[in-house]
Amino acid sequence: MNKFSFLLLFLLIFSMPVDALKNESFFLENNTGLDFMTGYYKIEVIEISKPGDMPFVKISLITGGLTKQYYLRENEDPSINIEPYNKINLNSSFITTTVAKISVEYPDNWGSPIKYNVEIPVVAEKIPEIVLTKSVDKTTLNKGDVVEFKLILENTGNGTAYNLTLEDRFPPGFTSAPGSRFPPVIQDELKAGESLELLFALKAVEPGSYDIEPTTIRYSSKSARSNPVSLTVLEDIKEKSDLITVITLDKFNIFTGEPVKAIVKITNKGNVSAESILIKGTVPKGMEVIEGDLRQAYTKIEPDESEEYSATLKAVESGNYSIQLKTSYSDDLTGSSTNSDPIIVTEKEKNYLYILTPVIIIIVGIVLFILKRHREYRF
Repeated sequence: MNKFSFLLLFLLIFSMPVDALKNESFFLENNTGLDFMTGYYKIEVIEISKPGDMPFVKISLITGGLTKQYYLRENEDPSINIEPYNKINLNSSFITTTVAKISVEYPDNWGSPIKYNVEIPVVAEKIPEIVLTKSVDKTTLNKGDVVEFKLILENTGNGTAYNLTLEDRFPPGFTSAPGSRFPPVIQDELKAGESLELLFALKAVEPGSYDIEPTTIRYSSKSARSNPVSLTVLEDIKEKSDLITVITLDKFNIFTGEPVKAIVKITNKGNVSAESILIKGTVPKGMEVIEGDLRQAYTKIEPDESEEYSATLKAVESGNYSIQLKTSYSDDLTGSSTNSDPIIVTEKEKNYLYILTPVIIIIVGIVLFILKRHREYRF
């Protein structure tokens, strides 16, 4: 074979067709892609670095029903050497926060790719929703009593509530109860479907009616308000004694000279003992005491207990009379008056026959004496 033939053979061998490669640069934003040969091979940008990060672009290579992700950094070879993804080669010359310049080396016979937007799956937004209720263990209380508050937080949404803060104003007429903190401490977050119970107590210091303002919970960029609560604080209930004096008579209609018996009963209807008890009264004109005394004194009478004494009076003159007593004690220094039922006294009728008989006898005697002397003188 001469030199000419050898040169011709060499040219024929190296002039055989081989797959030619094409290198082309594309500017791709986040969630955009390149489609080669109607889906045969796809390149999709799924993430671009944020400000402050080292620049990178994250891509997905899709071919033959398979997907693999790679990171591209400026002027670095990503080393795509795994089949079936090694049909191309990639490089990025610069990356911003919104776009990346990507150089793609691909077979020339693929033809130019079509740029498209990547469809982003719609993910349901996670939104927290807190419902707040406020309740109390009593709505009416006395001054000095303690009322317990209960706050219930329920996250009825589908997302976690973050950065929870509680806002509540101290109500007038109340102070913090011993061992309780106002406002109560609240945790930082509340997951979807969870609930939280907070307790605190307040002590009533001033009587009156109060509208307790709603409590506010702030979270994320939202807030929740509770219902208001109305409370009534009563005046101080001072414990004291209360004496009731009753006068009972054994008869109501009598004649002069007859007696009537008065029974005096003193009962403590209060809730503490009565002390230094004094019962005094004046005897009605036309009557006189013949037994006992209307005046009486006691050192103490306990609650729901009684003391009793009696006095007997005699009617001297006819008329209508009433026994009046005044009861004073430690909780009533002025004293309270008590009257008995009326006593009706009638003058007793006199037997005038006993008076007239002697007079008649005397008159008859005188008449008989005169008649006798008259006869004697006549004879």
